[in-house]
Amino acid sequence: MPDQTPDPTPTELRVREGGRVLRVSYDGGMMVDIAAERLRAATPSADKSEAPAGVTIVGVETIGNYAARFAFSDGHDTGLYTWKLLRELATT
Repeated sequence: MPDQTPDPTPTELRVREGGRVLRVSYDGGMMVDIAAERLRAATPSADKSEAPAGVTIVGVETIGNYAARFAFSDGHDTGLYTWKLLRELATT
């Protein structure tokens, strides 16, 4: 039987280090950092173009209770990053 446990919802998404890092905070004090280049390279959108070196996060928008959309300095802003995907990027 598949795991039916919901993915943890972040309590905060904070862009740090001039847009080079996304800090994801969870209940209980857990925090993980994900590099902007890693986020951009893992884009779940149809536009899988190569992320340029030094790409930064220039905007964050939460989408309902399940995902976030990031705007990057290379103009990419169409992928929806689910909470599950963010958790996977933080742990792999």
